[in-house]
Amino acid sequence: MAAGTDISALKHNEKSLHQAHEAALLAARTDLLTGLPTRRHIMELLDEALATSRQSGSGLCAAIIDIDHFKGINDTYGHDAGDVVLQHFARACRERVPPGSHLGRIGGEEFLLLLTDVRLNDADRRLDAVRAGLPAAVLPDRATRRPVAFSAGLTEALSHDDRSSILSRADRALYAAKSEGRNRTRIGFGMEKPATQAAHVPASNAGRGN
Repeated sequence: MAAGTDISALKHNEKSLHQAHEAALLAARTDLLTGLPTRRHIMELLDEALATSRQSGSGLCAAIIDIDHFKGINDTYGHDAGDVVLQHFARACRERVPPGSHLGRIGGEEFLLLLTDVRLNDADRRLDAVRAGLPAAVLPDRATRRPVAFSAGLTEALSHDDRSSILSRADRALYAAKSEGRNRTRIGFGMEKPATQAAHVPASNAGRGN
């Protein structure tokens, strides 16, 4: 009888250890504030998506997204309001991207969106749809509704891309989007594409400054 009890206790301990390990793994992969993949985890997902794209020839687009004027939100309304905006953006964006996509928080107000089985023009349209449908955030005082806008640098994976090269293109495109007035998507092309980058500005934002 004692032996059976010992075996049952051992199995229970093994199950508890396994559950604790799974919980720790999930915590390490999940950003506590937004519930999105952490920087480390989204980079792992990017590596996997690049490998799949190379093997199958399927489309893969990556966008680095930055919430516009986020420092001003923190300075004006406080860091609690900034946290609410981050949570709001993460939730609203995740609801508006297609199944199979991955959205992760890579630092501060910056996010990485991976769109699989998608080509550049379609990815651009999908970002437009996210931007157009993004509702205002309700701040902690419950009386203030703050519009949320974002800039994005978008690029499509090439056959020779690794993590560094695709992120470098997306980052340069994001810098251009911010420099040109924010609240827009800028596209970064690879070496075999034209040297000039194509800007895409929603019609409602044309001519808008900061």
